[in-house]
Amino acid sequence: MSFIYQKLLLVMTVVLVTIGSALAQTPSKAEAPPKPDVAATPDTRAAKVLFDEVNTYVDKKFAEFNKQKVSYSPKLEAQVKQEKRELATKYAANLQARSLSDEDSYYLGMLNHFAGDGDSALAAMRRYLAAEVAGGENAQIARAVLVLYATRKNLTPEAERAVEAFAKNEPKNLIEWFGMETLITEAWRASKDFERMLRHAQEMQKVAMLVAADKKFDSFKRDDLLFKSVSLIADAFTQLNKKDAAIAAVADLRKLAISIPSGNLLRYANIRLVGLDRTIDHRSVFDEVPLKPADLPDIVATQWIDQAPVKLSALRGQVVLLDFWAHWCGPCRYTFPKLQRWHEDYKDKGLVILGITNYFGHVEGRKVTPAEELAYLRTFKKTNRLPYGFAVADSGINDMNYGVFTIPMSFLIDREGRVRYISTGVSEPELAALDKRIRKLFEESPAPTAATIDSQGVKNNQH
Repeated sequence: MSFIYQKLLLVMTVVLVTIGSALAQTPSKAEAPPKPDVAATPDTRAAKVLFDEVNTYVDKKFAEFNKQKVSYSPKLEAQVKQEKRELATKYAANLQARSLSDEDSYYLGMLNHFAGDGDSALAAMRRYLAAEVAGGENAQIARAVLVLYATRKNLTPEAERAVEAFAKNEPKNLIEWFGMETLITEAWRASKDFERMLRHAQEMQKVAMLVAADKKFDSFKRDDLLFKSVSLIADAFTQLNKKDAAIAAVADLRKLAISIPSGNLLRYANIRLVGLDRTIDHRSVFDEVPLKPADLPDIVATQWIDQAPVKLSALRGQVVLLDFWAHWCGPCRYTFPKLQRWHEDYKDKGLVILGITNYFGHVEGRKVTPAEELAYLRTFKKTNRLPYGFAVADSGINDMNYGVFTIPMSFLIDREGRVRYISTGVSEPELAALDKRIRKLFEESPAPTAATIDSQGVKNNQH
């Protein structure tokens, strides 16, 4: 190819590119007008509308995924939460550029909270709470947000004022309240101000007791709150060189666990007790003073074996031993000789033993129906010569009601309907402690007459 030809070709190429560029910049008559830039259009929706969109973002996205049958994954959840944060950041910037009312500052604070901008959230909530419009649920939530970020910035006195205002206003979300007191307690611990730490740990305990009195809360959640508060109280006392007070606080938690009753909470308390003093043996040192009779949860059962259906209230005047067990549980079988002996020794004095178990859907490695499992339990009872009745449930409701976290576990109830001891495991010291307390209950009060037992309508089977 000649040099002249190459040069000519280069010139033609430049001309064509120039023409094409000009044509591209000149719209034809048939071409549609360009669409407006939606992103550049200011979003003038109300602050509450923007907040509601962000607040419900995750729920709506997962509702869409369910409709589209998109499988859940941690990665997908993380992605959606990140999208929520980005949307909150965008809307917070939108509101920040506006002239907002005092009420709208609440929504700005919440958007900044969702976006993870603590400083901006704190500033917005301060403005909102200082205004006359602050009230009701929004004000309570604003106080919780303020406590979160104030404690992070070591502004603990400001957080204290917020939680005091929370306690004086309605509505009160107990879990939120407990969380606020926890943040303040931990803040004072970090500052090594153990007197103030103790005061707020005790406030945590007060809130936890409100949770315990409210039956709508899950029993294991209740136990967690009670234990956490008392554990922090014990920590504060320890830091203040008041070890005896720390031990007394945990001993009171044991007493509460037995009276509720909750085997799970008792386990927590025992572990904490050993952490305070390894020389303490909770089985022998503590003989709790009985609390007033509680309304113990009745045993829920779909089937009763060799025992008429009975409510615990109908057993007042007798000593009752509730034994939680399962047919597949090896350690449970280890307790059978003890249970048989206690039945024989005390049945005429008014001892009623109830074996509490569930349907598990399997027997000796094979799947079974409830009817087949019930038949197996009847045979199992005869084979092992267990002389007391069984209550069989089709759910874990009894375990939940009594805080049963492991089996075997036994609850000893005195003649007045008070739980006096909770026995866990099958160690010799544990079984000996339960034996001692059974004997003690019969020493405390005389056995009822046969007429008294008959009048209570209790069918205590004799074998």
